[in-house]
Amino acid sequence: MKKKATVVSYVMQKGGVAKTTTGKNSAEILGKEYKVLAIDNDQNADFTDSFTSKKLIEKNGSKTLYDVYIKGASINDVKIKITDNIDLVPSSIMLANVDIELSSRMSREFVLRKAIQEVIYDYDYIIIDCSPTLSMTTINALVASDYTVYVTQLEYFSMQGLTQLQKTVDMVKEVNTELKDIGLILTMADSTNHVKDVLDELESTGYNILGMIDRSTIVRDAIMAKQAVFQFDPNHKTAKQYDEFVNNLVKEIEKNNG
Repeated sequence: MKKKATVVSYVMQKGGVAKTTTGKNSAEILGKEYKVLAIDNDQNADFTDSFTSKKLIEKNGSKTLYDVYIKGASINDVKIKITDNIDLVPSSIMLANVDIELSSRMSREFVLRKAIQEVIYDYDYIIIDCSPTLSMTTINALVASDYTVYVTQLEYFSMQGLTQLQKTVDMVKEVNTELKDIGLILTMADSTNHVKDVLDELESTGYNILGMIDRSTIVRDAIMAKQAVFQFDPNHKTAKQYDEFVNNLVKEIEKNNG
């Protein structure tokens, strides 16, 4: 019997923490071995742009995740084939209207979950890149997910964002009792004492640290080339760090799934 896809949301209540970059690298690394659906759940559509051109999608009037939320479109009608193993559900600025347009709808937090159920047996992993706000789209992603990965920059304000996000995730768990915080990935790490202080605090709170990514210009260069770091420079230290993170993530998921 075919297994259901494992749905993982990448979340953080703060922008600029390399959340989208981490989602891109995760999808590409997983895509070497598994069938992956990447869902861009952010109105900025940067996740979309990391695979293709968001401007071209808007220019062509292509269907996006907005059509899934508001017009009842199927993911099968919206997804774009990126590689043999990776499909993308693109986003657009129209996603900014979802909060208002879903406000009067019954069961509005289950829209994405219902859409994903139609394709749940077609993939091994579904990666959802969420907006840096606790919007209705983020709530939908959490309700649809099996696991959350917190993407946290190693600095004080990201720690504050993590605390606020945890409260929201805990509330969503009352609706989605299967949701688990599988761990976090630490990004933009350097060797300052401040980073060490934040790292010590995180470890003392019991969070499961799945990986750490050094601050590096190659991450930006790879994104500009619409590539994962391992595609841009497979021998770079950052490529190996993302590989290690994804390996740890898969091991944790397999352990949780028994």
